[in-house]
Amino acid sequence: MSKFQRGHAETRGVVNASPEDVWELLTDWAGFDRWWVKPSEGGRPGPELARVELVDPADQIPRRRVIHHVTGSAVDETLLLQDDETRRIYYNMIFRPNPGGAVLRSEFRNYLATTLVDALPDGTTLMTFKSEFDLVEGADMPFMQSIIERTYTDAILNGFRRYFAKKS
Repeated sequence: MSKFQRGHAETRGVVNASPEDVWELLTDWAGFDRWWVKPSEGGRPGPELARVELVDPADQIPRRRVIHHVTGSAVDETLLLQDDETRRIYYNMIFRPNPGGAVLRSEFRNYLATTLVDALPDGTTLMTFKSEFDLVEGADMPFMQSIIERTYTDAILNGFRRYFAKKS
């Protein structure tokens, strides 16, 4: 039987946009590639996106998207909860087996994340990203936490900042 380590990652940051606008972009489950920062543009290291496929209707909960990478690997992300009043989402992520051989991080299991969108007094938005996950035996916990936290800061948070900076 494999042993697992419990992990946690958390990051916060401010986006110069209204909470309503940030929430609208965050919950557009098919619009992932509008704000994602590619590795070649300073995002976290990893494969480039090929496309994002929305599997379920845009207003359905749960709803799933499949993020396809140019390497042939893919990730399923399922939005499990979307609370429009408190501006909180919960979602999970599952790596798909890749018949072409390219492998994404396979040390993760049971990845469950939440993102919170909160108004700040100056009209900007505080985004909080948290996740809980299990790592297989032998995985490097600090390294894996850094991968997740870099995803939050380098790709998601910076992506939202860049997206809204272009709109202003």
